[in-house]
Amino acid sequence: MLEFIVFLVALFVTYIVTPIFIKKLTRAGITGTDIHKPNKPKIPEMGGLAILFGFSAGVLFSIVFISSDLVGISAVLISVLLLGLIGVCDDLFGIRQKTKIILPVFAAIPLMVIQAGVHTMTIPFIGIVNFGIIYPLFLIPLGITVVSNSFNMLAGYNGMEVGSGFIACALIAIIGIITGNSTVAILMFSMSGACLAFLKYNKYPSRIFPGDVGTFSIGAAFAGAVIIGNMEGIAAIIILPHIINGFITIMEILRGKTIQKFSEVKNGILVPPKKDNLNTLYFLLERRFRLTEKKLVYMIWLLTLIFGLIAFAILNL
Repeated sequence: MLEFIVFLVALFVTYIVTPIFIKKLTRAGITGTDIHKPNKPKIPEMGGLAILFGFSAGVLFSIVFISSDLVGISAVLISVLLLGLIGVCDDLFGIRQKTKIILPVFAAIPLMVIQAGVHTMTIPFIGIVNFGIIYPLFLIPLGITVVSNSFNMLAGYNGMEVGSGFIACALIAIIGIITGNSTVAILMFSMSGACLAFLKYNKYPSRIFPGDVGTFSIGAAFAGAVIIGNMEGIAAIIILPHIINGFITIMEILRGKTIQKFSEVKNGILVPPKKDNLNTLYFLLERRFRLTEKKLVYMIWLLTLIFGLIAFAILNL
């Protein structure tokens, strides 16, 4: 029952504050160009602050009514806020890509200090592996870094990152309920409620962009929850599209490919950059299918849902 109330609190707060951020960010000139639209409108950026507000409200509301694992919930909340701050700095001032990949390590410190999770990890098809001290010192910061950056990389189209984030967080929240892990359920219902409310304003045609503050926050909450709940293996399957996209992007950068982040739009159809430019998962899909922006976003959502269902099937084996 508490988990459902937390979901509603996060949803309500985000739904209320997002229009306020739309007005304030537009007035402050914090906007970006929606390049996949014919008239290239200016859209307010850094809207992920509304997601942070909603998520924080849901988590703080839950703390009033629970007495167990307050340390774990607080550590995840601090990590999310720290990564949100990094996202704000990137949205406002710009951070070099190499630096942006490393910075999430510092946001993992609260989880490292409390040695969140357990040192053993259940890996699908392999079984239980004990990582010992390597887990808090290496795997926790690695997990926060990889997941937050993977959510940040699979983005750039109306509703893509927030919609896939909602699906991923909602699936982990349900798994938390099934396995009796209320901490995971509270964290993920808070983030899924915030994402769902924000999606109303971010879906095609978008009225506000989440910015890096949004993608980093979603990724940090997801990673923190699965670390607390010892669900790393299942979570990796759910966000496999994000991981694949991140792997493709990093390999292309290492190969020295020219970076061109966006597609052109001709007669409503997305036309990806030439193959000698940087490749991503969504560029590969655009080359394989004739996709509008909405169809591409729906395809990424569907992929996330499919891998989530696979994760559920593995969970019940």
